[in-house]
Amino acid sequence: MSFTTTLARDFPAAIPANQFVNSTQNSLQAHGVHRGSALPLIATCRDELAFALTAELQRAWGPAFNMAGLAGLLTLGRTGIAAARSHAPLVNGRRTFVLFGLTHVGVDDTGTIGNCERPGIPGASHTCGALMALHDELAGGDVHTSDYPYLDKYDPEQSRLRERIAPRIADPFDTDLLAITRITRDLIDLDSDSVVKVLRDDDVPADVAVFTGIHIHGPRGADYVDLGRCFFDRDGEITALSL
Repeated sequence: MSFTTTLARDFPAAIPANQFVNSTQNSLQAHGVHRGSALPLIATCRDELAFALTAELQRAWGPAFNMAGLAGLLTLGRTGIAAARSHAPLVNGRRTFVLFGLTHVGVDDTGTIGNCERPGIPGASHTCGALMALHDELAGGDVHTSDYPYLDKYDPEQSRLRERIAPRIADPFDTDLLAITRITRDLIDLDSDSVVKVLRDDDVPADVAVFTGIHIHGPRGADYVDLGRCFFDRDGEITALSL
């Protein structure tokens, strides 16, 4: 097994991260959306490995409203999202937002999902650590879906991951990191609809572009994005975007 084999098998929609960033710009040009006319909203994991892609997105789209949470899950809530509404440029009486929602995972040279390289750390490192911790809890029988909803005030983001992901696992003793990562991506997809609704709950009309997926950390800094939802929503009229 190799990185390229795993990429082709498990992430068939993946494209290089720089291509992803450039394509978001190109796909929105026809809709009159460009840097300076829209506020980027970036929901990635808090992991420093996600920073390179976040930096490239801000290079392309300008300073972003930070929506980062463990595993990229949106945990800032309605109040946090509403705070971003008035931050977007007002152009011809409208506001435009570009939402990026990306969970992430490592894949090393041997194609092992969950392994990654970190500068200054010898040997294999791992990511996403939050999802891997949840996987270990599930495999060890330490997560009981009957306990939810549940919020640990000393570990709010991780307990939120458990609350939302665990009930979606068919067999907690027979699941893997890839399955949990995909569930996280699906939850981000669902949450993106809620974000659009909150951004629209305002007197000023809002247009929203949405890009979701899985950020993949490959060997020697080779980043990819496995594409999820890519669309532009103007007044409820949704246009699929091709990247």
